[in-house]
Amino acid sequence: MKKIFNYILSIIILVLIMISLISFLKNRKDNNFESKSDKIQIIATLFPEYDFAKHIVGDKGEVKLLLNSGVEAHNFEPTAKDMIDILNSDMFLYIGNDLEPWTENIVNNLNETNSKVVDVAKNVELMKIEDFEEKYINSEIIEDEEHHDEHEEIYDEHIWMNPENAIIMIDNILEELCIIDPENSDYYKNNAENYKSEILELDNNLKNLIENSEKREIAVGGEFAYAYFVDHYNLKFVSVYKNCGEGEDPSIAKVKSVIDYINKYNMQAVYYEELSEGTVAKMIAEETNAEALVFYSIHNGDVNNDSYVSLMKKNLENLEKGLR
Repeated sequence: MKKIFNYILSIIILVLIMISLISFLKNRKDNNFESKSDKIQIIATLFPEYDFAKHIVGDKGEVKLLLNSGVEAHNFEPTAKDMIDILNSDMFLYIGNDLEPWTENIVNNLNETNSKVVDVAKNVELMKIEDFEEKYINSEIIEDEEHHDEHEEIYDEHIWMNPENAIIMIDNILEELCIIDPENSDYYKNNAENYKSEILELDNNLKNLIENSEKREIAVGGEFAYAYFVDHYNLKFVSVYKNCGEGEDPSIAKVKSVIDYINKYNMQAVYYEELSEGTVAKMIAEETNAEALVFYSIHNGDVNNDSYVSLMKKNLENLEKGLR
């Protein structure tokens, strides 16, 4: 009787395994790059790379965003499904080991395959967080006691917030695409030039706005991801957060110091990053005449509705409100 029971149990387990395997393979076929088409398959870690690649490759390729909107990038770990997609791709876009150290194992594995690894930050001058903070220190704002941990970032990763860096990123992607698919190089070059023209036009609009504004300073009440932006446009800023990336919550004393500063200089807006509730910024707005507004870091984006240019245009609109 026991043998019969064990036999039946083994059959049931085997059937369940087969059902799971069939479901898994179907999922791979429907949702991954397992059944490759003639189009170039591209995986991008972050939204800016995804957007740039999508505009360049056009209808000649398929681009997938690895980190979906709202996913924390700093400690991201790809799933088995992600790894299948990556290993089956023709091109993997990331912003380099200095800015995305979690990609090291992926890059090492891809070096043994035919997939092209592209560091889109190549030729971009990286900005050290410590140097930036020292350059832009505001003596009127109380500084919280510094806390250091072993995982503290050295560089600000939001390189695309300087449109000139966005152009470099596009050129890096274009260069490798033309190597992989030289037959369509003219098509890719034309698409890249068109998108770069849009970005350069936007850059000029931002420069004109800032240069013709009486105020050239912004207040930030959320995580600070705008180092490349303020440095490029020669803006001053006041912020409740010290670090250019993820940091500890500011003290009440520092928040009050920023509130006093905003009231003293009659600043019109206090900004916070997208996909956050903007709790601190909204609280500051209640204590001042400033309006709480979103300032897009473009770290995330809706792949169906957003683009680098569309989000930067929203920044232009909200920046105009803050600099008037």
